[in-house]
Amino acid sequence: MSETHTLPGAPLPPRLMERLCYHFRGPGSLVARAFPQLGNQLKQADIETSKEIYGASVLVTSGFYFATGFLSVAILGLAISRTGGAQLVAKDILLFSVAIGAFAAIMSGLQVLLYPRIMLGKKVRDVERNLDFALRTILVESRSGVTLFDAINIVANGDNGQVSKEFRKAVRKISTGTFQNDALEELAENNPSLHFRRAIWQLVNGLKAGSDVNAVMGALVESISNEKANQVRKYGNSLKLLSLLYMMLGAILPALGLTMLIILSTFPQIKLGEEVFWGLLVMLAIGQFMFVGIIKNSRPSLLGD
Repeated sequence: MSETHTLPGAPLPPRLMERLCYHFRGPGSLVARAFPQLGNQLKQADIETSKEIYGASVLVTSGFYFATGFLSVAILGLAISRTGGAQLVAKDILLFSVAIGAFAAIMSGLQVLLYPRIMLGKKVRDVERNLDFALRTILVESRSGVTLFDAINIVANGDNGQVSKEFRKAVRKISTGTFQNDALEELAENNPSLHFRRAIWQLVNGLKAGSDVNAVMGALVESISNEKANQVRKYGNSLKLLSLLYMMLGAILPALGLTMLIILSTFPQIKLGEEVFWGLLVMLAIGQFMFVGIIKNSRPSLLGD
């Protein structure tokens, strides 16, 4: 398991973690069966390990944090009980220790399990942010008389983020004897970005049909540009609605609510403490952060971050 050190929350040194995961690969296969997409996610996220080993890492990490949480709470409870600080029953200590250990195990296991999906999301954003520029580079190079392989090699050695890394894989395979179309098809199959896969498949289909590379690349660039324009248009329309909601939830309603509370506080039957207003301030701050997150998540993928 060469990528053990990249796992979030890995509780043990890489070599020891690797050995434990190898010994628990049998139970790890059960985790892989419960999540059928795990193997494909690992491959697309460039995590070089089998799904059985990765499933075992989920179990090992969960078990470690369960034991840590259980023992920590149990020892603390026994210490408090012996010092006489509180009368704690052994059964209550056991139940609370199991609950804390189970919570730690579930959270750490989910963190490891969701790690490939998080990496895929970052990879997709990086690919789609640089896809338009990479395709335009290939188009310009092919129109100047450069072969498709050399144009792809220029992009692979360029500064196009994750797109350059993806094309670098294809260049290595073609250089070692793989047919160009086969290398590009494999590149598309192992990439999580829908726009990237669609562009590569259109390119391969055009090459198989004997079409001119310049015409195919020109159509691809135009298609990506149109898709980007559509996404920007939809994003602009969504911002209009979001700005209206922000005015309602972030300005109008809090002002009206605060005014209403001030009026109600003048009645002797209704007692409003300072805590109510601090609570409203906290809720308003949380709402602001949530709104910023919604704006960021609705940003078009082809525009990147």
